[in-house]
Amino acid sequence: MSKGKIAYWILAVLLASAFGFAGFLKVSANSMEIEIFTRFGYPLWLMYVVGAAELAGALGLIAGRFINTHLPRAAATGLLVIMVGAIGSHLMYDPLFMMLPAVALSILLLGFLYASRPVVV
Repeated sequence: MSKGKIAYWILAVLLASAFGFAGFLKVSANSMEIEIFTRFGYPLWLMYVVGAAELAGALGLIAGRFINTHLPRAAATGLLVIMVGAIGSHLMYDPLFMMLPAVALSILLLGFLYASRPVVV
């Protein structure tokens, strides 16, 4: 297996685990997630939508590779959009350090998009 494929799968598993866990917390109405969305002034239905999107994105990062080779990149792009929203929300309502996990996940998503780019020979 090439280094590129190893990097791809390591990033895919790490990101799918992180977003799968975060999505599960949101769709299961974890009290911490409810408090965060309430503090931001967002309706709770948005928490469920974001959680479902994160779960779908996590699934798309892993299983998507076996369904359609473009699906993991689409999932990563969708998750990156969610992270941009999270960064913006944290910038408006929280101290700066609270957005660090969203920034770190965004950097990993960009690395995943780079690792999964089509190679033109």
